[in-house]
Amino acid sequence: MKKKNVVRVGIVLGGAILLLFILLGGSSVNAAEYESALNRIQRTQIIRFGWALWFPWNSVDQKTNKVVGIGPDVVEEMAKALGNVKIEFVADSWGTLAGGLQAGKFDLIYPFGSTLKRALAVDFTDDTMRESQNFLIRKKDSAKFKTVEDVNRPGVKVGASLGTNTEYELTRLYKNPEIIRYKSIAEGFMSLSLGKIDVVANTGSGCADAVRQYPDLMVIKGHFALAKNCMAVRQGDQIFLNWLNLFIADMKETKTLDRIFQKYGIKREVFF
Repeated sequence: MKKKNVVRVGIVLGGAILLLFILLGGSSVNAAEYESALNRIQRTQIIRFGWALWFPWNSVDQKTNKVVGIGPDVVEEMAKALGNVKIEFVADSWGTLAGGLQAGKFDLIYPFGSTLKRALAVDFTDDTMRESQNFLIRKKDSAKFKTVEDVNRPGVKVGASLGTNTEYELTRLYKNPEIIRYKSIAEGFMSLSLGKIDVVANTGSGCADAVRQYPDLMVIKGHFALAKNCMAVRQGDQIFLNWLNLFIADMKETKTLDRIFQKYGIKREVFF
């Protein structure tokens, strides 16, 4: 073989080896960077639970200062199934939960209503609950709002919690009323009771809890959308997603999920 040809072959082989090294090196970095949350939980023995205020799902007990509700109870069962790992509660807001999950602040969100918009940023498990999206009004306004369509009129002020699937569906479906967005749904309930707004949009379970707390409120019969409450994980984490779906199926089969919901006076299907 001529000297020039030997040099050319050497250059080609060297380039191929360098390219292979870069590709393999890049794969190793990516694999480490995108470690499954399930593997991380097993390695650290800590599950990071991202949550936002929503009755009766996630709230803070004023006496104990602990996070309580359906969400923490379900995650406690999850921690047992993972070998009694510790739970780290990471508080956030509904408007930034998806971003926090993407940024690796926590391992999962629960509950998180599945929507097409949210599915662009996170992956959803099978649903743990199905419920209606409803409207709350003052009892004295029952003649004014007989059906959910009566809300879809100019001049009507509707409150919703910012960043929730309720707000998303309300904005998508109702073009005529003025939508007032609150950082917490508690602000919406208070504004409704004080007459600052006409209606509050909320999930069926949230409405049931609100009626218990505010005797002057009632739910308009019928719903404007369907909510499927799921768990959410970082997009692409199929390993953790598969495990969670098996966990949810087991919780349903053993009736553990039903018992947790019954503890808070609601069912896994709530429709008005």
